[in-house]
Amino acid sequence: MRRKELFKKIKYYFISTVIILVLAEIILSLSNIFPNDYYTNTPNTSHKYDENPSGIDGISGFYEIAFDALGSRSVSDYSKAAHKIVAFGGSTTICSVLSQEKTWTALLDKKLGGSYWVGNFARSGHSSNHHVLQFQHILDKPELKDAEIALILVGVNDCRGYLISQEKYMYMPELNIKRMAFRHVPNSELPFPKNLTLFKLAKQAEQRISLLTQKRRPIDYLEQFENTSEPLTKLPDLTAGLNHYENNLKKIIAEAKKRNISVIFITQPTIWQKNLSDKYKTLLAARAHYNKTPLYTGEALDEIMTTFNKRLITVCNRYNIPVIDLQLPKNQTIFYDDMHFNEPGAEVVAEKVYRFLKQNNHVLTNE
Repeated sequence: MRRKELFKKIKYYFISTVIILVLAEIILSLSNIFPNDYYTNTPNTSHKYDENPSGIDGISGFYEIAFDALGSRSVSDYSKAAHKIVAFGGSTTICSVLSQEKTWTALLDKKLGGSYWVGNFARSGHSSNHHVLQFQHILDKPELKDAEIALILVGVNDCRGYLISQEKYMYMPELNIKRMAFRHVPNSELPFPKNLTLFKLAKQAEQRISLLTQKRRPIDYLEQFENTSEPLTKLPDLTAGLNHYENNLKKIIAEAKKRNISVIFITQPTIWQKNLSDKYKTLLAARAHYNKTPLYTGEALDEIMTTFNKRLITVCNRYNIPVIDLQLPKNQTIFYDDMHFNEPGAEVVAEKVYRFLKQNNHVLTNE
């Protein structure tokens, strides 16, 4: 008898829980908590951080990361702009440790004047694999149908991705790439139950807990990490990776032509070089340790970055596509680590891009 009553109670609580969850899902889905479209970052959100909490060289003041209604990190209003420029890239474009107005895209926006809007749609870790899909979906938004120029700072995550895992870099399923390329995708692109609002909320909570409890990343904070392995000096055969990279570049060029938008590529500068100081050798060791990837010497990394940059220039020359070869000093006047721009570095990048656009008649200015 007791077993029967216990079973009834379990059945009652189970059915009640299911009903509550279904009702909660219906109510939450009607609230549109999560966007049901393609966004590289969550629209209409912002995050503020304490004044240089990590002691990073070349960074000063409190900083904020904010995204507009398109999920773009911008400093002006796209709806009021006569000319629209979009920027794609990885962490060297999103500039996540720089304050909103000190990123190179924001500085470029200011230099171009009030009739221009520069929207930064970058996400850390993105390679040309992701940019292909972003071109297809971000630029199809009605608000960006009249975008005139797309800037793409590309290459470093391609060469690093190839070194980390050739299989993942060249053969990852498109759905997996898409879910990395966008912070949000339409529910129709997600398998059940991942399209449920309750699932998304649970996943968001898990990510926030992980962020709060994880140890500081040595690559972000330049903490010292002992080098416990001998750096590799010999790179793998780069042929397959370079061909994959070239194919992606050609896809982006084709997408730009289809949309009648001028694409301008930018090569990736780094501090990688022969005879790196002990500080940067430690930094490379920290990066390799955190990402669980092989550790290469600065000279080997400089070689692969140079090779990928040269392939980008070759492709652009072949298809008559503008390319900004961003040659910068390999020191701390530009970078706060081995590839990311500090505040003065972002100013240099913005000025170089601005001068290129102006001198090659890509933009209209009063100067």
